[in-house]
Amino acid sequence: MPSAVITFTPLRTELGLIHAHGVDAEKFLQGQFSNDLHALASGHGQWSSYSTAKGRMIANFYVQRDRDGFWLSLAADMADIVIERLRKFRMMAKLEIERGEPEFALFAVSGRGAGDLLGHALGLAAPETGNSGLVHDDRIITRLPWVNAEAFLIISPASRAEALSAGLTAAGARAGSAEDWRLQAIHAGVGMISNATTEKVIPQELNLEVLGGINFKKGCYPGQEIVARSHYLGKLKNQTYRISARAPLRAGEEIFSANMGEQSIGVVINTAPDPQDGFAALAVLRAANTGEALMAGAPDGTPLSLGKLPYTLPLDVAKEG
Repeated sequence: MPSAVITFTPLRTELGLIHAHGVDAEKFLQGQFSNDLHALASGHGQWSSYSTAKGRMIANFYVQRDRDGFWLSLAADMADIVIERLRKFRMMAKLEIERGEPEFALFAVSGRGAGDLLGHALGLAAPETGNSGLVHDDRIITRLPWVNAEAFLIISPASRAEALSAGLTAAGARAGSAEDWRLQAIHAGVGMISNATTEKVIPQELNLEVLGGINFKKGCYPGQEIVARSHYLGKLKNQTYRISARAPLRAGEEIFSANMGEQSIGVVINTAPDPQDGFAALAVLRAANTGEALMAGAPDGTPLSLGKLPYTLPLDVAKEG
């Protein structure tokens, strides 16, 4: 969602940080996540996910790499859950899996011109393409692969967070809120699995294939067979859409359509107040029913409207063809 205003947002209440590091970190995580870590260079990032054996996503996250390992940014209420599960399967692998906070802090800088402002404030050439990044002054700065929008994730030592904030503010960025950031992510079509939606959808249903969060050639990981089957055999029926409502929505809330009665056809993933539309959200919906009247919470619940995403949805292309 392009904007003339550049915001600088601390994400401590929105996203949690996991740091995985050690000699076996890459090998171990490569066998757990949906994307290929082998090709990830220092400072660069990628979307990925962690699923059950049945292909249901426990969580999705943005992964950034530095000299010491991998950093996962994910829904704040999923960080400890993912750490506990990864540790359970670590066995004899030599790595540490721990919270990044409070020693490190996660920030977002977003808006039209954000890259130029970052470069001016930090004295560097900001990454110009999605998923590219750099390690500078003990900070990881990575440009998110958002379509038609400039957004960056910065991982910084907490001891230097105040100086970072002051420098960006002096350069012209304004303070943003977690809800501002969530709304921008919704407009970008990027959903985050939280405790309300964990193990409810598979990666493709959250549009992770479109967003570059799945590698179909990397080999085995939990749920890989289900993910591959949905891709190669055309089994996918659901995908993520942008929706809006005049009343508040909540993550995990079921969605119904006019022709399906009391049978749910989807679930709300993320939601935020929107000055333009009342309340905006991302929701996984059954593609075949998106042309019908949609309601949240109950068959006679809150009316919903479909919005546009900045990228093409594969099931909609198939439907048009």
